[in-house]
Amino acid sequence: KEAGGFAYMKKHGVWNPGGPGKFYSYKNEIKDVSGATYDKESGVYWKPGSDADKKKGYYWAKKSYKNYVGQKIGNKVYQVFKPDAVNKSGYMELYSTLMEKAGWPPLPTYMEAPEHTSMGSKDMILTTFKVSVMTHSRTANCKWLSEIYHENKAWINPKTAKARGIKTDDNVKITSDAGTFEIRANVTDKIVPGVVAVSHHLGHWAYGRYASGKKAPGAGGAHDNDPGLRDKFWTRHGSHPNWAIPNTPDPINGQQRWMDTVVRVVKV
Repeated sequence: KEAGGFAYMKKHGVWNPGGPGKFYSYKNEIKDVSGATYDKESGVYWKPGSDADKKKGYYWAKKSYKNYVGQKIGNKVYQVFKPDAVNKSGYMELYSTLMEKAGWPPLPTYMEAPEHTSMGSKDMILTTFKVSVMTHSRTANCKWLSEIYHENKAWINPKTAKARGIKTDDNVKITSDAGTFEIRANVTDKIVPGVVAVSHHLGHWAYGRYASGKKAPGAGGAHDNDPGLRDKFWTRHGSHPNWAIPNTPDPINGQQRWMDTVVRVVKV
């Protein structure tokens, strides 16, 4: 309000009462690099933790990014972007020397999941997603959030559903090599053919009335006398897709693969 409100913002941009801010901190020039070592391979000025690190070079010394000083561009040194253990230079890196050394493509590359190369005609790919009113699976017992979202149906494309005789609200069984679960179908064009999408968040077998319909653990049902339970109108609490998702980390980043499980989907 002090600057003139929304009309001022439309004309001049965002008002920053604290001064110019740090919007372009990556442009800050580092004029004093005394005590820093220049690494020709990366163009980075850094402070090696030991002579051994200096000999290895900035890219190959462990935790060298913590000793980053600045990135040389032309004849000047700039702060640029703060590096980390993977992107060690001050640039936004597209070509990864570390990936190349590990035997992986150094540029962003599509790599098909090994299981997808041998999929049968009836196989599908199970993927997961999050909805805006839930955070992972920890908020299903919040009564106002569960009132908004209390059932996670399986999204299936009409073409895929028709080939399997599946209609909206039919019960379907989703099975992988790791396990199986049952869930209601949502036939929709919002998902591509050959893929079934099931959100996380739901499918609790404990955790209280709002999340599972069962009493929470603890003496006396742990606040099972909540008067809000009188207004609970839903009896379905969704299904958790983890029953069918194997523990198979991505070989490059080590993270769990949530998006590419091969499954069979049949009407129950």
